[in-house]
Amino acid sequence: MDMFSKFDCEVLCGDALQSTVAGNLLWSTSRDTQEGIDATRLLNARSFPCFCIIVHHGSQQTVQLKLERYTDADECLAEIIYGVQHADQTLQYNRERRTMSDSRGRLLQEQNAAYLDSVRADQEKAEQRLREENERRKIEEEQQRKLQEFAVFRDRLKQTLPSEPSSTENETIQVSIRLPADDPIRRRFRRNDSAKLLFEFAWTNSNVPNQFELLWGYPRKRYQYDQIGDETIGDLMNGNTETCYLEQIDEDK
Repeated sequence: MDMFSKFDCEVLCGDALQSTVAGNLLWSTSRDTQEGIDATRLLNARSFPCFCIIVHHGSQQTVQLKLERYTDADECLAEIIYGVQHADQTLQYNRERRTMSDSRGRLLQEQNAAYLDSVRADQEKAEQRLREENERRKIEEEQQRKLQEFAVFRDRLKQTLPSEPSSTENETIQVSIRLPADDPIRRRFRRNDSAKLLFEFAWTNSNVPNQFELLWGYPRKRYQYDQIGDETIGDLMNGNTETCYLEQIDEDK
């Protein structure tokens, strides 16, 4: 068995070397290959077999041990163990550096995740504000549209409201509508006029709100424009003079 074979069997493949360098990379090559030629040049190896312990310290690599002679396994292993022991400080530094790098990596991942969560939360808030703003704008536009339509409706009532019957005409009722904060408004109506005419007359007054209900009778009953069907004023009022009370209601009702 030549020297190289003995080195392989007694050192490289031995349990002692495995337990000594456990957890560290063990690499070998032949000087007959291009890889071996490059390694020989870089390590400045002069004789073979050549065994080196190379440690990383930061971004630098240091040859901690270079063994270029081989006599027997015990002597070779003793030098290798000695080299590993003296390299322990550098190896420990590298382990701590890897641990620190891993910790920084985890911290960076956590920070990135927190940043992305914050960005998503800000985007969701911005989208929610945009939805709320769009909804508010739609509501305002709808309210404005209704106001404009009702303004047209009130103007049309002023032009189409039937003329007031004279005081000498029979089958009439004098109605007084009391407003919440203004003087009452009064008008004569024919008994066979639609009860809706009471509301339409009130809407011709600029002090009357768009949405309201009228109260009259004993006990008082509440009436709204859309709730009145084909009833006439005479169907709902019996006297020759009647008083109604106007109360504003919410626009959404």
